[in-house]
Amino acid sequence: MQSYSKGRRGRFVASAAAGLLLAGGLTTIGLGLHAEPPPQASAVPGPVSSPAATGTPTSPAPDTSGQAAPAPAPVAIPDPVPAASAPLSLDVPSIGVSSPLLELGKQADGEVETPPGEPGSPAGWYRDSPAPGQTGSAVILGHVNSTKNPVGVFYRLHELSPGQDITVRRADHTAAVFTVDSVQIYHKASFPTVEVYRNADRPELRLITCGGYDRATGEYLDNTVVYAHLTSTHPA
Repeated sequence: MQSYSKGRRGRFVASAAAGLLLAGGLTTIGLGLHAEPPPQASAVPGPVSSPAATGTPTSPAPDTSGQAAPAPAPVAIPDPVPAASAPLSLDVPSIGVSSPLLELGKQADGEVETPPGEPGSPAGWYRDSPAPGQTGSAVILGHVNSTKNPVGVFYRLHELSPGQDITVRRADHTAAVFTVDSVQIYHKASFPTVEVYRNADRPELRLITCGGYDRATGEYLDNTVVYAHLTSTHPA
């Protein structure tokens, strides 16, 4: 994954132009999440999204090969939509994820930075995307593995299924609860950047990691993207 620049304040207004700008700035995330391998690599080649693993990474079962995610069905969204507030933590009980959230910006070369690759490293929110709960597509990135073992914070991300909940706790002492719409697997070479990062007209969330481990090359060939929408908020 790569870094993010300073977050927007206030309600995010969706527009086609803004959507393309956001997508363009995050293209490298769609192409892969990287972490540097440790000095002494294990026998199993290190995957792209994290360094050398000590076991055999699993690959998500479904493979939509770059197809666009299905159009979401109309749903009722909380009213009013929450104001901007930085996310502090992420909980996905169905896959055992409970992680603090880093704020990610952009590197000097304009690429989005990634969270650390060490074991136990948390996921990160791209602070140039809307804050989770605001109108638009909030982006959270996490490694599928780590520098020393095959299990990263988003190791089981591909196991999510429609209807399951994702909770983001925010600095304003509220929790934004999202419901999964779909889980898509995209080949990195045909990653649908605009579809993934476009500015939605409702509060949505994207969780992104790598998938499709190739033992021959020691790299992940795909990206796993979870699409979810805001369904409720409550004090936290």
